[in-house]
Amino acid sequence: MMKFKDWKMVKLGEVLKRQYYSVEIDDLKKYKRLTVKTKGQGITLRDEVIGAEIGTKNQYKVKGNQFLLSKIDAMNGAFGIIPQECDGGVITGNFWTYDFEEIILDRNYLNYLCVGGVFTKFSLEASEGTTNRKYLKEEAFLDQDLFLPPLPEQQRIVAHLTALQNKIEAIKRLRSEQEKTVKNLLYSLFVKTIEKAEWVKMGEVAPIIRRDVSISENGFYPELGIRSFGKGTFHKPALKGLEVGTKRLYQIETSDLLFSNVFAWEGAIAVAQAKDHGRFGSHRFISCLCDTEKILPDFLCFYFLTEAGMEKINKASPGGAGRNKTLGLTKLEQIEVPIPTIEHQRAFILTQAKLQAAKQLQSTQLESLNGLLPSVLDKAFRGEL
Repeated sequence: MMKFKDWKMVKLGEVLKRQYYSVEIDDLKKYKRLTVKTKGQGITLRDEVIGAEIGTKNQYKVKGNQFLLSKIDAMNGAFGIIPQECDGGVITGNFWTYDFEEIILDRNYLNYLCVGGVFTKFSLEASEGTTNRKYLKEEAFLDQDLFLPPLPEQQRIVAHLTALQNKIEAIKRLRSEQEKTVKNLLYSLFVKTIEKAEWVKMGEVAPIIRRDVSISENGFYPELGIRSFGKGTFHKPALKGLEVGTKRLYQIETSDLLFSNVFAWEGAIAVAQAKDHGRFGSHRFISCLCDTEKILPDFLCFYFLTEAGMEKINKASPGGAGRNKTLGLTKLEQIEVPIPTIEHQRAFILTQAKLQAAKQLQSTQLESLNGLLPSVLDKAFRGEL
């Protein structure tokens, strides 16, 4: 490793040189347009359109490997290096492009400066105005100090960071594959569990229940929400009695099987947890009370979130997409569901819980993994790597 004393403090304006390649948009020619993502996520090709579809006729042409930023969203990390696929693309005056000499500033090192939030910090410090109307000042931006190592040291740091990033991505891919495998195994176990099950109408084993609430003007009524795609419940702020108005509320209890009648078709189905007990749902909520001597709510919920279960929910939800596709109460109670023995249901739910606990542990570990690269980037830019 090179000695820290070899690092130099330079102004951004010494390594980034603003470039202007103005172009008059021709209605008959085709042009590439770019998307500059926030949070240092880089630049991609948005589309290719004929000039007649471009409103602003005075634009600027960019070249691959230039540094580009959005003067409006730079504070949110909207900058990066232009990929070769975007070479020759056009931008409006709301974007700035810069050349840089790679014998001074390594392209990949510059990219890590973007990812690591260094340019976000520079942009914030070089912006003026109120919170919602801040503007990036180019002179102040280019006057920012960058602690820059010599080129060989930049390349060493890049090699270290790239190797680390590749390992992290490999671990993420492996975990994603493992998750798919576990999901398939759980589904296979479910299919085996219901192989000899009796099929009974919902209304017979999990009828709809409405626990009416008498609204007090001075009362508070914490609402419950259901996430789509089987992602469980969430808590909404409490409504004041006066805010409820003519809206009807129903109380929810632990282990209720819940459906959003407008979004059940996209998996807004869940089981109320202990933390949800005593909260309220509007008329758009459907609560079913399972006869736990015959069917367990978690088992029934799993069934409805399978492809076969969702197909039945869709058939029971006539209408177009969105709020026009409503799950009918009578139709829901007519759906036939599998009822294996309680012992088999409990065994399945226990296996599901164990796998869920393992998945949660992996998610916690993944959060730590996601925080590893930013931590190493910070050390690298302070000369501690």
